[in-house]
Amino acid sequence: MRTIPFVTSDRDLYHRVEALKQSADGFDGDMELIADANDALEFLNVETPDLVFINFSDPVVDGFALLDGILKDPWLHHAGIIGFCADSDVTDRLEKNRGINLVASLTDYDIERYLPRILRIVGKNQRILCQRGIGLDLVQTLSGSFQLKNDALEANCYANLLCNFLFNTNKIDAGGKMYVSVALVEMLINAIEHGNCGISYAEKSAWLEEGNMMRDLIAKKCQEPAVRGKRVLFEYTIAPDKSTFFIADEGIGFDWRGQVAPPTPAGAADPGGSVHALHGRGIKMTRKYTKNLRYNDNGNEVRFEVEHQADGLSRKPGLFENIAPTIVKPGDIVFHEGEPGDFLYYIAKGRYDVIVGDAVVASLSADDILMGEMAFLLNNRRTATVRAATPGTLIRMSKKDFVEAIKAKPHYGLFLARLLAQRVARTRAGQSPR
Repeated sequence: MRTIPFVTSDRDLYHRVEALKQSADGFDGDMELIADANDALEFLNVETPDLVFINFSDPVVDGFALLDGILKDPWLHHAGIIGFCADSDVTDRLEKNRGINLVASLTDYDIERYLPRILRIVGKNQRILCQRGIGLDLVQTLSGSFQLKNDALEANCYANLLCNFLFNTNKIDAGGKMYVSVALVEMLINAIEHGNCGISYAEKSAWLEEGNMMRDLIAKKCQEPAVRGKRVLFEYTIAPDKSTFFIADEGIGFDWRGQVAPPTPAGAADPGGSVHALHGRGIKMTRKYTKNLRYNDNGNEVRFEVEHQADGLSRKPGLFENIAPTIVKPGDIVFHEGEPGDFLYYIAKGRYDVIVGDAVVASLSADDILMGEMAFLLNNRRTATVRAATPGTLIRMSKKDFVEAIKAKPHYGLFLARLLAQRVARTRAGQSPR
């Protein structure tokens, strides 16, 4: 993993985290202390790291101002964020920012208890933390299998990593990211609370009504050796058209066929998230937001799917923010083999056939980010014809526009250099000519 910026002026917190990082088996990454929000944004612009630590309760460095800078160009600033918060109020404020790639938020009380575990999770899942095609050739299918402890924060961390990846690779949109997150968290928490820990809905309701936190009830249950040793199996498969999830606990199961909340009487207020409406809530929400929800007979295993958006419109990089998109139809020729390479194209939507002679030799999509960049930058003629295979959207940039954009956003020059290095590696491996 590349250098991790830690945005804080609190050196004691920095050294505290550094010591805990050393104890996280399987996590490899040096930290760099940055005590200024502007310097931090410049680091993110130039280095485009995969992970960043931010102290959102720092009295000197305004972490939320940095967050605003990140959100101005979230396409480029795709790093996963681990946030440090002095209290739950700051955590709540952070977690309301749905557009960010939040991996986990930790209060001061949680750091020693949870940070090494979160870093181990991140270290073992770097391929879904790397959310851009730079330095990573995306394979057709990604899969993983994990054994989760009975801990809600761990469940949230896994859900965040997967949802961030699906969103940043254009497989789901912002609304889909929220819905998938809700479904994953609900099912994982159900497996922990009701499956492994054996917490009934009545017990949970009574505990919450007294103002207690669920993590304390889970910890209380895990004092029993038989409960403490149980794990939740969490598996995922991310294919081109859909993602499939499997969750299994070690509990005795339940009668899932009858676990639905009673219908709301006509004219009555929807109880929503009240503790009295918890009965079957997770199943109902997951069924609403996903496809093909299926339990085993015992009710301690569940599978469900999330359909990916078909050639969905990807977010526009800041480099292209002032350029109107070009809409293409199936069969439209983007450029011909042998033409001057006067334009660079950002692929916002659609699939495109690469044709040499009369043969289709490759296909391009939003995962490829750009097309025509080699001829554009080297003043060469096109080495292939590109034809739209589906309806699509392209952003076409002239050389004059490109120079002006790089002057305004010079860090994109370094980004493009990294991307071209990857293109060269792929060409040497026998992939598509550009």
